[in-house]
Amino acid sequence: MNFTIVFHGPFRIASGAASDGLDAAYDAANPLPSSSLKGLMKDQAKNVLEIRAELVEEIFGSPAVPSPWWWSDAAIDPGPPERAALGRVRSQLQIDRDTFTAADKTLRTSGELWPSSARFEVRRRGAVPDGRVALHEAVLAASARAISALGSDRRRGLGWVSVIPDEPWDDARHQLLLSGRSSDG
Repeated sequence: MNFTIVFHGPFRIASGAASDGLDAAYDAANPLPSSSLKGLMKDQAKNVLEIRAELVEEIFGSPAVPSPWWWSDAAIDPGPPERAALGRVRSQLQIDRDTFTAADKTLRTSGELWPSSARFEVRRRGAVPDGRVALHEAVLAASARAISALGSDRRRGLGWVSVIPDEPWDDARHQLLLSGRSSDG
């Protein structure tokens, strides 16, 4: 299964370390790793699509059983040079509520990217229970389509995206997805 990510704004998957004068930096060698994509898709399946917990574990794996699916890192298309797709810096500061001025020691700088698009794939690497490949693929496609933001500060305006599977959505996939939902959802 192949997916295209279209970026509607900048994003950052924080590397967990400061770098080059930045409080939060991204990994320039791998700015959108497979683990982040898998985690986002699992979260969407569980919390947005309300897929049954046992099916989520069957597809995405659990501590006891690995996922039968493999995710690639995203291959980023930086886009046109005038967009300054790579190496942007965002500065944030906190405003003091009493004086309405910048609070002391609150300046924070972060690296971010704003590419045009990226591509990643999900491939089957292990055994899927008999007759359930189409169900797994429907959940994976819907989970990807449900992603609207990724990375750090996604609830603060960063990382707005659309994720588009190469395979079109159809009624058969929709019915399979409904069969995988929680009974109370």
